[in-house]
Amino acid sequence: MSTPIDALIEKHSDQAYAAAFRLTGNPTDAWDLVQESFLRALEKSDLYDPQFDFGGWLYRVLYRVYLNGRRGRARRREIPLEESPSAPDESLETALECAETQALISKGLDALPADFRACLVLIDIEGRSYEEASDILNWPVGSVAGRLFRARRLLREKLLSSGGTSYDLRAR
Repeated sequence: MSTPIDALIEKHSDQAYAAAFRLTGNPTDAWDLVQESFLRALEKSDLYDPQFDFGGWLYRVLYRVYLNGRRGRARRREIPLEESPSAPDESLETALECAETQALISKGLDALPADFRACLVLIDIEGRSYEEASDILNWPVGSVAGRLFRARRLLREKLLSSGGTSYDLRAR
């Protein structure tokens, strides 16, 4: 028998995985994080107020599970064994440049403190507003803005120090 929370979790599962992948940096840890977050969400479903955005509440649960997991164990890295197929009209050089850029950005994101990464992922990658990020992270909007500014600056420095010169990471 399906409950309303089950239906909401199902509806938000793709977004939850995408957020988990951006936080963890690898598919295995992302799936583990999503599974643990869904279990927590079901356990704490009585705390969810239906008048508020379920996606934001679920992300808050996911983020807290992520932080607790980081505190408890060292992160492991995985390298995919298979190449991901590129679009047929892409040249090999373009695909290689894109993969290198994505790897540099991913490495830069991984090196950021968890709270900086969370702000950057929520606002710059997922396109959420400062207010939504504030609600999800349970921080004042000013703290979100400050951490986002520092996260962008740190990421820019990391990318430039690793050889990149054409990254457009504006400190908005």
